[in-house]
Amino acid sequence: MLSPLIYCPALPGTGLAARDRMSIKPGTGGFDELVNTALPSLVGEVTAEGGRLYRSVMARVELPLLRHALELCGGNQLKAAKLLGINRNTLRKRLRLLGLLPVAGTNGAKAGSTARSA
Repeated sequence: MLSPLIYCPALPGTGLAARDRMSIKPGTGGFDELVNTALPSLVGEVTAEGGRLYRSVMARVELPLLRHALELCGGNQLKAAKLLGINRNTLRKRLRLLGLLPVAGTNGAKAGSTARSA
């Protein structure tokens, strides 16, 4: 069960809060069926390319997973990190590497911009 400090709104049309959907027991169909269906073709593609199965799977899963977690938590990175079970700084690093956050130290400023004169 997730911490009561994490607020994730109900998903439209489901009647279930996101945290309730996350607690559904594995093996009840959906996810396991999806993995069992998709994994063999993914393994075939990756072995044809020369390996790196783990990296290939993570590259396809991580970006949508992080986007979905942020969406469920209304863009709140701390709540999304808690939902994912990772540190907020780890989440920010992954978001930055995936291009979902600006590069550290830019504070949203465009490259080459200078401070305004008084």
